[in-house]
This record gives sequence, structure tokens and C-alpha cells, in this order.
Amino acid sequence: MFMKIAFQKAGMGESLHAVVNGREAIDYLAGSGIYADRSQHPLPAVVLLDLNLPVIPGFDVLRWLRSRPELAGMPVVVFSSSTRDEDKAKARELGAKDFVGKPQTMGGFGEVVERVREKWLAGD
Repeated sequence: MFMKIAFQKAGMGESLHAVVNGREAIDYLAGSGIYADRSQHPLPAVVLLDLNLPVIPGFDVLRWLRSRPELAGMPVVVFSSSTRDEDKAKARELGAKDFVGKPQTMGGFGEVVERVREKWLAGD
């Protein structure tokens, strides 16, 4: 919810497509089921991936994503409350391009949106 508000404040509200669990993330990225219509559910320019997703954990989503040749180059930014060095190392090992800690304030979410925009969406 906070990320959605931050994207809206940055004038990019329509750019954020959110799912509620790892199974939905995989279905969205695969274009399966209700996500088959790419005009309604376009492939993202960058994936913001939480590690603590219900149903299928974020690391498993990242592993699945990197196993798909057609999606393997898609930039993934892990967005997590974890501060563990092991999680950061594993995310990079699995192909994440960046690891961003979840902020404690609403302003911090705006900073994350700006970081993503500058680093991963500059060409859009």
C-alpha cells in the first residue's frame, strides 16, 4: 500500500502492477491465467520483489524468473525488510540487480521510487 501511494505521488501510479503472493507473481510474469492479456498486464520494465511473499517465497520467484530464458534479463530489485548479509548475497547470486531495504517512513518509500526511476526506468 505504501509503495502504491509513493508511485502515485511520483506521478507513476499507473506504472505499478502489484500482486499479493509469489504464485501470482509467477503467473503474472508468465502471462498465465487471468494475466494472459498483455495489454492489461504488460511485462514490467523492472520487478520489485519482496522476499517474504506468501505461497511462494521471493527467492523461489527469483529462481523461477532466472530459469526462463525469455525473462532472464529482466532487472529484479529485491525490496525487503531483511538486513541479513546472507539474504543480500543470495539475492545477487540468484540474479537480482539491486537490494533495497524497506523504509520505515512514507518519505522513504518515495526515495525508493526515485531510486528505481533513476536507476532502472530512466529510458522509459
